[in-house]
Amino acid sequence: MRMMRCMLAALLVGISSPARAQRIEAGAFITFAFLEEIGSSDHRVGTSTLGIGGRAAWRLAPFVDIDGELVIHPNAGVQGYKVQGAAGAKAGVRWSRLGAFVKARPGFLYFSKDPFGVGVADVLPRTRWARSFDPAIDVGGVVEYYTTRGMIVRFDLGDTIVRYHARTVTVSSFLPPRRVGGFTTRNRQWSLGLAKRF
Repeated sequence: MRMMRCMLAALLVGISSPARAQRIEAGAFITFAFLEEIGSSDHRVGTSTLGIGGRAAWRLAPFVDIDGELVIHPNAGVQGYKVQGAAGAKAGVRWSRLGAFVKARPGFLYFSKDPFGVGVADVLPRTRWARSFDPAIDVGGVVEYYTTRGMIVRFDLGDTIVRYHARTVTVSSFLPPRRVGGFTTRNRQWSLGLAKRF
């Protein structure tokens, strides 16, 4: 019991000490992505999507952050909405006003209505859409600008790599089910955000 108290006291002192000050960042951002193989655009297969999200980071070491975010895309270019999440490492260098990093963050991609048309065919010619949840990883680069007031302007550019698991698609009660998915896509994505260091 005494050992636990000592450890708790050391932890509280460490968190409140000046050396650990301003190790946490939190903020919001907008993001744009082009989803390969989902829907179609004027010139190619795929669809664009715009989302808004929140982000938090903890400085684990001078050159390494633990970085995570959650994004909601109200209209992902397909029916329903999309939720995207990622958490992982961001590593690089910081100067007085600029920072440059690489990132690798495992995560997920969730569709409220599966973009491939997965659903259960009703008696009537309509479909009850299924949800989808697929693993993803976000890799790329980050550039940060640090203001004198402790604000951080951040720009991300990279690939969101999604592994769509194989699933059975039932488009309507008049068509036989078919198998889709079982492939990986690389999807270009960028974001621009503003954060505060605490």
